Amino acid sequence: MIPAQHPYEANYKHEENGRTVYRSKPVIAWDNEGQALVVDERGGRLVPADNGRTFTGLSEAGHPVVGAIPGGGWSARYKNQDGTFTVDPLVAWTVQSNGTLTPVDTDSTGLCDAPPQ
Repeated sequence: MIPAQHPYEANYKHEENGRTVYRSKPVIAWDNEGQALVVDERGGRLVPADNGRTFTGLSEAGHPVVGAIPGGGWSARYKNQDGTFTVDPLVAWTVQSNGTLTPVDTDSTGLCDAPPQ
């Protein structure tokens, strides 16, 4: 078994109450034949991702956040529709497992989020 180093997820599609529902599970590891393994919550063990009839394939997943550092005095500047600017302080930078930093700002109500691109 080889631990998953790069984030992939197994995708599933099934019918629930007359509508199509899409779900995904993170790939935890790869077996010796290169098959993706996911957690079977009921059995408490790793199973092949394509073990069920609802498996639709694998896709690259987003890199998880592994840390955060303070905003360090940085801010995000937004242009308003009337041509004026609003400046919001960055409260933190999140660090993803691939090393990418994402700024996190706060609005006037205190809600934190990544600034729009």
